[in-house]
Amino acid sequence: MRCRHLFGAVVATLAVAALPATAPAASKPKKPYADVLGAIEASPDGTTATLRVRYRCNAGDHLWVSVKESATGKKDWALRREGSSELAATWLQSHRNTWTCDGTKRTETFDVDAVEPGSKGALVHGRAYVQFCLTQGEGEIVIYETGFSWVHRGPAAT
Repeated sequence: MRCRHLFGAVVATLAVAALPATAPAASKPKKPYADVLGAIEASPDGTTATLRVRYRCNAGDHLWVSVKESATGKKDWALRREGSSELAATWLQSHRNTWTCDGTKRTETFDVDAVEPGSKGALVHGRAYVQFCLTQGEGEIVIYETGFSWVHRGPAAT
C-alpha cells in the first residue's frame, strides 16, 4: 500500500516539474511603421502643407518629412530616385516637426514648407511623392515610408 502512495507522489511531482514556466514574458516591441492618411493639405499659395500620418515607433531621434511634386501635379516616378529634388518643380520639407516614440500607435499632423535650404516651389492639385524618414543615432533607419499622395490646395483668400 505504501508503494502505491509513493508511486503516486513521484508521478505527481514529475507532472508538475514538466509543466512549462508561466512567468510573464517581456513584451516584444511592436514593429515601427508609418502611413500617410488622406490628402496632403496645401496652403492657398502652395508654399506650406500639412499631412496626417499614423505611425508607431519605439525609438528615434531625427525626423525628416519631404514632399516633392512635378510642375503639372502628375505622378512622376522619377521623383522616387535619389537626388530627385533637383528634378522636382516643388520640394517642401522639414526636420523641425515633433513626434513621440513610445511604442504606441499615434496619428499626428506634420508640416512641410520652403524654409530649409534646397526647398522650392509651390504645390498644385495633383500627386506628390512623400518621404517620412525617422532615424536613430548615427543614421540607423527606424522608419522609411514613401509613396505618392494626393495634394489638395486650399482656395485663395478672397
